[in-house]
Amino acid sequence: MAVALSCWQVPTDSSGSQQEPSGWSILRSLPTLLGRRARHPAVDLPKYWTRSQSELGKEGSSGSCSNDNLDAPAAEDHFYPVSLEDRTVLELLMNRTSKDREVEFHLVRAVRLESPELWKRYQERAARVKRRRGHCTFAGRGRPMTTCSLAGVEELSDGFPAELDSEICEAYLWHATKPQAAAQILREGFRISQRSAVGKRFGCGGYFSEDAAKADAYSAAGEGIYKDCYAMLLCRVVLGKQLHTDLFRWDGAAQQAAGAHDSLVAEPRCSSYREFVALEDAQIYPEFALVYERWPVLTASTCLKRSISPDAPMYWTSGASCGQSVHSAVSDPEVLTCVQSLMDLTWVRAFTWERKDSKGEMIYHDDPNHDMPEGITVLKVLRLEDSDMWGSYRQTRHQIRSERHGQQVARSPHAEQLRMRTARTDLPLCARAGLDQSVNEVYLWHGCSPQAAMSVLEHGFPEQPGCGGTGRRAGMFGEGYYLVDCASKADEHSEDDKEGFYRGYYAMLLCRVVLGHAEVTDRADLRAHERAGRGRAFDSTVGFQEASDGTFSEFVVPERSQIYPEYAIVYERIYTTPRAR
Repeated sequence: MAVALSCWQVPTDSSGSQQEPSGWSILRSLPTLLGRRARHPAVDLPKYWTRSQSELGKEGSSGSCSNDNLDAPAAEDHFYPVSLEDRTVLELLMNRTSKDREVEFHLVRAVRLESPELWKRYQERAARVKRRRGHCTFAGRGRPMTTCSLAGVEELSDGFPAELDSEICEAYLWHATKPQAAAQILREGFRISQRSAVGKRFGCGGYFSEDAAKADAYSAAGEGIYKDCYAMLLCRVVLGKQLHTDLFRWDGAAQQAAGAHDSLVAEPRCSSYREFVALEDAQIYPEFALVYERWPVLTASTCLKRSISPDAPMYWTSGASCGQSVHSAVSDPEVLTCVQSLMDLTWVRAFTWERKDSKGEMIYHDDPNHDMPEGITVLKVLRLEDSDMWGSYRQTRHQIRSERHGQQVARSPHAEQLRMRTARTDLPLCARAGLDQSVNEVYLWHGCSPQAAMSVLEHGFPEQPGCGGTGRRAGMFGEGYYLVDCASKADEHSEDDKEGFYRGYYAMLLCRVVLGHAEVTDRADLRAHERAGRGRAFDSTVGFQEASDGTFSEFVVPERSQIYPEYAIVYERIYTTPRAR
C-alpha cells in the first residue's frame, strides 16, 4: 500500500504564530483571514476513487493529488455514489460473508468516502505500524472471511477492491450502525475513545466483524423514507499485531493490549463468530457506507398475514380488527421489481421546457453536458397501509360511481386515442384486480422530494394543491392535483434531498386515482377546474398534449380524496457520465 509521509503545512496568523487546523471548515476560511490560498497536503489516493480518476486526467500520470488540486470541500462533498458494477460487488460480498441463510441483504444506497484528510491519517498510521511491527500475521483462524471472499467477487468490479497490505494485516471488515450514525462517521471518522451505549465485552475500541449477519445484529433501523433500512460500513482496518483470546468476555483486554499490540481478535470457544477490535481510530478508514434492507429468503407472499378488516386490500400485511385504525409504511421488496419495470416502460426521453439541469436551466436538444437522465434505478419502495386515508378514498370512489352510473370519459375528438401508459400488466395481480374501471380508476405518478413523499405517506396530500412540496397548485389546465402517466414526466417535477447522507436521491409516488367522468382536452385551459368537482360536469381533467405537441399527458383532479398515495419510491437518476452528489 502506498503511504504518503508528507507533513501538513501549518498556516500562520498575522503575528507569525502557528495555528493548528481543526478541519476543512477552518481551512475553508483561511484564504479570507490571511489573504492567500490555503494549501493542503499531497495525498496518494486509491486508483479507483472518483477523485483520483479526475486528478489523473488533469495531471497525466500522477497517482496523487497535489496541494493545489485539492479544494476544501464540505464533508458531504467527499461522498461519491458507488457505480452499479461496484454496488453489485458490495451486495454480493455482504451475502457471501453472511452465515444467516434465512435473510438476504438488498443494497439500497452505497457511497464511498473519498476524504484526503482521513485517508492521510490512515496511511500515516499504517506506515507507523509497519515500522514498529515489521511483518505481521493474522492471529487465530487466519485471514478474515471478508478478505478471503474478495477474491471471488473482484472480477466483477472496475478497480475495486484494491490490494490490501498483508504485512500489516490490513483487512476489510464490517461495522453496523443506523443510517444517521453512519453519516456522522463518514463526516468525522471513527471516534473510538468515546464509549458506546451498547457496551463492549473487550474494553474500549472499534468493533468489527467478518460476518455481515453478525454485524447486522448490531444495526438499527432508520427513520422516515428510510424506514426498515439499516446501515453498515465496510472499513479498511489495519490490524497489525493482534492479541488473541478465546474468552467470551475480557473487560480489560483492550487496555492490556495497548502498546504491545494494535488490535485484538476474539475467538470465543462457545461461538463460531469472531470479533476484531481496533485500538486506535486512525487504524480505521470507513471507505464504504451501505444502506440496505433485510429480505427474507422465503418469498414475501408466503409470509404475508391477512388483514382482518374486510375493507382493506387483500394484500395489506398490517393486521387490524374491524373498527381499528391502521397506519403503516411497509417495505415491499416483492413489488420493487414490478415498479422498476413500470418505470422503464413509462420512461420517454423527451426534451421539454420543464426538464432542467443542475443549475435550473432548460436542457436543449444537443445536451452538451449530458444533463438529460437516461433512466432511473429504483432503490426502495414503501407501500402505504392507512385505513383512514383508504376509507376516505373508498368513500369518494363510491360517490362518483353512484353519481356517474358507469360513465368514464367525456366525448372528445381524442378520447378514443387516450391510453394510459401505466395501464400495464406489470403491476402485481392483486393490485390490478382491485382497480375499478367503472369509475376510471388508474395508477398515476406524482414527482416530489423524499421528504415530501414521507409527508404525504404520513398525512396524505395537503388540503391545498401545491403545498408541502407536492408540486403545482395550478398549471396549463387550471387548479388541482397534477399527476402523469410517464415516469420521466414525474421525474421532471422530482427533487432530491439537498444535504446530508442521502442527497442526490429523488422520490415519486405511484398513486391510485379516481378520474371518474373526465374531460379530455388537447389545449391549455386555465379555467378547466371550474368544470370539475362535486356537483359539476366532470370529476377530472385530462390534458391530452400528446395529440397537440407530442409531449406528455397530464391528469388533474380537484379533491385529494380522489388520490390514494399507495407507493412511495426512492430512486436515483442514471446519466451517461458519472457525477458526484
